[in-house]
Amino acid sequence: MSVRLGWLVALMAGVAACASTPEAAPAITAQATAPASLRVVGNRIFLPVEVQGIATDALLDSGAEMTLVDTAFATTAGLAAFGEEEARGTGAGTQSVQFAEGVTLKAAGKTLQDRMVAILDLTDISQRVVGAPLTVVLGREFFDAGIYAIDIEAAQIAEIGPDAVPASDPLPLQDAHGIKQLSASVNGVAVLADFDLGNGNEVLLSRSFAERAGLLAPENILGTKMGGGIGGDVERTLVRIETLEIGGLTLKDVTAAVSPHEKGADANIGVSVLRNFHIVVDYEGNRIWLEPHA
Repeated sequence: MSVRLGWLVALMAGVAACASTPEAAPAITAQATAPASLRVVGNRIFLPVEVQGIATDALLDSGAEMTLVDTAFATTAGLAAFGEEEARGTGAGTQSVQFAEGVTLKAAGKTLQDRMVAILDLTDISQRVVGAPLTVVLGREFFDAGIYAIDIEAAQIAEIGPDAVPASDPLPLQDAHGIKQLSASVNGVAVLADFDLGNGNEVLLSRSFAERAGLLAPENILGTKMGGGIGGDVERTLVRIETLEIGGLTLKDVTAAVSPHEKGADANIGVSVLRNFHIVVDYEGNRIWLEPHA
């Protein structure tokens, strides 16, 4: 079998944006389940999760194609690993990954049964990318299973019913390389961007899009930065974006990191931008509401 693990880009790609501190957000209401608390560390989002009844914290990652479990924790949870594939991420190398079937995941009042998860050693990514121990990356299975209201600033997530979505028109989502994308604009140039809550650093841009948007002109270049998931570090070019428009909000003087290769999407937008919104996301309905904080 084969599996696409391009979502590991999410563990190193992220967002930086200049925005004022939002006012206190109202509590999520009309939920199908009671709101669950998130733990927000910088631009990383964690929530309690159970894997086969064993409790831990998971990195919440809407850009993950499937849930990922660290090899050591998989042993603790009694997961029976099988198969072996080579996962290629944003670096030049690869890493071995296995799988487990029939797994039960519980998070934010939601129970997902009989799921397949990927198993690999997360030690390097924990230390080099996340900066904290990482046992589980809770991925797309969770988002496919319901409609969720997420407020990063209030550190809350709740499943809501179809009758509780905002009255305003949603933004459309579409599938690309196993990840949901939405429309944005960079310096007035339209782009489809990954919706990536696992993304904790700069906005990530492809080199071809950066060239098309004129972002690699000398006056826009801010320097370089090392980054990368599976396969080790890669050097990216940091550039200045004058305006990033998304969900009716315009952010100014945003820093983006331009990939040296063409893996992944033209743009990847994560927590530093998305924390400016009350988010309601419906993967099954291919729609998302981004309501800016006051």
